[in-house]
Formats: sequence, C-alpha cells, structure tokens
Amino acid sequence: MRRNKSSGDAGSPVTQAFVARTAGVSQQTVSQALNGTGRISGKVRQHVFDVARRLEYRPNKQALALRNNTHGAIGLVGLDDNTRSFISSIFLQRLQISLQKINKYLSFVTVPSPEMGEIDVNPAKMGIDGAFVNITQGDIKPLLNVFQSAGMPEIWINNKLKYNSVYPDDYGAASRIVSFMVSQNFTGIGYVGSTLVPGRPPGSHYSIEDRYRGYMDAMAKSKLRPMTFSSSEMTSDDLRSFIRMAQPSPILICYEFNQALYVLMAAKSAGIKIPDELKIIYFHSEPIWDNGIDALIRCLPVPNDKIAEAAISMFGHKSGSQERKARSVG
Repeated sequence: MRRNKSSGDAGSPVTQAFVARTAGVSQQTVSQALNGTGRISGKVRQHVFDVARRLEYRPNKQALALRNNTHGAIGLVGLDDNTRSFISSIFLQRLQISLQKINKYLSFVTVPSPEMGEIDVNPAKMGIDGAFVNITQGDIKPLLNVFQSAGMPEIWINNKLKYNSVYPDDYGAASRIVSFMVSQNFTGIGYVGSTLVPGRPPGSHYSIEDRYRGYMDAMAKSKLRPMTFSSSEMTSDDLRSFIRMAQPSPILICYEFNQALYVLMAAKSAGIKIPDELKIIYFHSEPIWDNGIDALIRCLPVPNDKIAEAAISMFGHKSGSQERKARSVG
C-alpha cells in the first residue's frame, strides 16, 4: 500500500481526504466519484479518478484479505502513461456498480510503461483477485505475459485481442449509422478520419481502421460513392466541394471529437452554416458537455456501459471455467 509521504506522515495510507485535498474537491465528491454514485459531472468524476490512480489510492477493504486468500478486489490496471490508459467516467461508473452486485470492489493499479524496460510487476502482491487491464495502444505482450505467468484472471478492456478481451463494435457502429442515414434518404455521406491508410497504422487503436471500414463497406452495400477525408489534409475548398457533391443533405461522420471540431472550425472559416448546410456527427466515449458545441454537432457514444457489463460477465466465466473468447459489444 502506498504511504502518504506528502502529508507528512510516512506511516499512514493514502486516504479519501488526502485525495480530496489533492484534487481540490470535497471528500463527499471523492466518495461519489470512486463509487459511481452522486450527481457529479463526467469531467469531475474523471479528474478524481485520475488523481486517485496517480496517488495509488486503495480502499480500506483491501487490507482485509480473507483467510482463503481472496481479497474481494478486482484491479483496474493502467499504465503510468495515462494517454494509453484513458477510461471514460461512464465505463468506470458502470464497472463499479456491476462489481458491487457480485460483492467485489474496484482497486486502481498503475504499472510502468513497457517502453521503460523489463516490467517488474508481481500480480500476487497487488492485493487483487483478478484484473481488468486498460491499455489501449502499444506493445502489451510484456504485461500479458506477466498476468498469464501468475495465473491471475485478466480481462482486457477496449483492446481487440483474440482472447480475454471486450471492446466496442466500432465496425458495426459505423456501418449502422450509415445504413440508418441511407434509410432516412440521406445519400451524401462522407467520412473524416485522423488517417486514411488502408490498414491500421502501427501502434494505433483498432477503432481507427474499424470505423473507417465500417463506413466504406456500408456505403458499398448501399451502392453509394464513399467520400473520405483526412483531417490533417482537409481544406476549406475540400469542404465546399464535398457540400456541392453531397447535396441535398450533406453529412460528415467523424472518427472522434477532434476531427469533428476541426471540420466545425473549417466550416465556420468558409462561411458554411452548421448544421443547416452541413451536419457533423462524431464518435466518442461520451458527449462533450458544451451547450454551444452540442447544438452544432452530434455525438455517437461508444457503448461503455455495455462494455463494463460484458467485462464482468466474461470475468465470471473465466474465473469459473476457462472462457477465453473475445467479445465485441455493439
């Protein structure tokens, strides 16, 4: 257990009160954020979670390991490099609620990045009975070998592995939104991605390729001409040309919020009225809570609540049997 050295007492554990002081919120807010309760914003919940994980906060229950060597805790394992272990507040909330139903609680575990050298991690000393591993990009083999060697059940979250993983059906989501738009008589449907190379770029998240291919296949099935753009190369002239070709109701589906925001800014610079002259849709873990932006572009949330429930279900199967198949959630 990490000791609260910065509080001046090297012998005391990190408490919710210390997490609250560090995060600049009340202790009640910390409790609500970590337990998935209360009416607090997703931004605040994510902030508290990030601080708790950085401080390596552990609930007091973890010290009460049972005599049969079970701890009642499932670890949420992420890298100290937070850019590859981002987790949405919706997923976190649903995961904790689902765990409570089976009398388990969530313990936050941070491990060093594999790029820092050999991973010196002993799962047996983490005080957990299993792990949900949340590492979305990069080389995961070192950490995969660590858990498998220890014989500890692990489920990989939002990583498209062959075994022991749950992840959103990004291909199906992109395909379904195109099919729905076509059914509503929209035929001028374009796609904006961060990259449009034929295969998934090395080290990138699987969703980059899956959302793109879902769009392309659905357009082909509907016998429509695909119109694709890379946000890094898209110009105002490209946008005007697309609107002319995509009449009468042009729509751009964007890989994520960053691409949607780029299109929105480019459209404003070009004098294009949003959403009257161009509709913009984007994928994201949850909507961006900004009244001004929300009135202009629409979010297609990735089903993080369903991923949490699927992860709990798979963990139960894996613990009681040897269930190994991956599962996509749409």
